[in-house]
Amino acid sequence: RNMKNLLSIILLIPIMCFSQDFQGKAYYMSKISVDKSWMDNPRYASRKGYMNDMIKRNTEKDYVLEFNSIESTYKEIEKLETEGQGFNWMASYVGENIGKIYKNAQDKISINETEMMGKFFLVTEDLENTKWKMTGESKKIGQYTCFKATYEKQVKEKVFSFGSWDNNKSAGRFKTVEVVAWFTPEIPVSSGPSWYQGLPGLILEVNDDKTTILCTKIIINPNEKTKIKRPKKGKVISNQDFVTLQDEKRVEAREMWQKARERRQSSTARLR
Repeated sequence: RNMKNLLSIILLIPIMCFSQDFQGKAYYMSKISVDKSWMDNPRYASRKGYMNDMIKRNTEKDYVLEFNSIESTYKEIEKLETEGQGFNWMASYVGENIGKIYKNAQDKISINETEMMGKFFLVTEDLENTKWKMTGESKKIGQYTCFKATYEKQVKEKVFSFGSWDNNKSAGRFKTVEVVAWFTPEIPVSSGPSWYQGLPGLILEVNDDKTTILCTKIIINPNEKTKIKRPKKGKVISNQDFVTLQDEKRVEAREMWQKARERRQSSTARLR
């Protein structure tokens, strides 16, 4: 009944008339909350400020979604690097692996153009047929009337500890997460930030477990037109294979770090 009521409400909204070649840009802020209790350990006291900065750098980001009636591209708005930040080793442990996400609602495909260890990959997947449930709730985000939709998914629990995702404490443990999205039929494109899509309107807000994404600005038909192009640079790989490869590289990086630490400790011992 809620679904019928909501659809009738949507149909009554004066939807803006967009031509087939209309374009838009939506700007988003994304934040991932991370448990930082492990930093209370006295051994990290001298590096607490540095670690806080690294976490902030990897969990609070700005993105832009460029879209037309069928396709969209979602990418990070790079911040100006300040001096002395150096190698961002935490990037592969915290946050999402978002390079540049291309989504095509007609071909039902997503391609994440991303880089790992100097090599480019096109992580290619079919667009998920998300079974969104309409709740009948609405609210304003800026000037747009938005409607709430939800779905549930199973995710594997992860626990972040210094330098690694510690899966041992919760190996094989899954939890149910409710994803909440707010979309506006006033912009009738089936897209949204990150991989979220599949609703009858642009998604302006998402709450997904520890991730919150909020739209801050929308420009319809900007003066500078951008041609949305399907990415072609890199090796085509499935998400499952890419995650496996990423895990292997993490293990390699961790082993190198541990060996370097052991060498430092043994040379310090010899000096004594």
